[in-house]
Amino acid sequence: MYCSHCGKEINDEAEICVNCGCRVKEAAGADNNKIIRFLLTFFLGFIGSLIINHTSLKPTGWKSRTCAYFFLSIITFGIYALVASICNFTFDENKASNIGYFKE
Repeated sequence: MYCSHCGKEINDEAEICVNCGCRVKEAAGADNNKIIRFLLTFFLGFIGSLIINHTSLKPTGWKSRTCAYFFLSIITFGIYALVASICNFTFDENKASNIGYFKE
């Protein structure tokens, strides 16, 4: 297998390239976590955000913006919660920012 970032050959079972340090595979269960985080924030809003922050659903190094889910959802009549919930599908730990989350 080859790294999609630097092109160097790596072990077929590797999740992170030893040459450039980039993630080459999603961690097991990452897709399921994205769906669960979406459902929690879509249907429960800030309560779902609280649940995410205090369980294994919390992305490593990130924290959900619980207060933002609460206040911005009220101010925008639920639009912020909808957008942030959808962004849970595209959540990427390697990005500098993700809607609905901040780095710890």
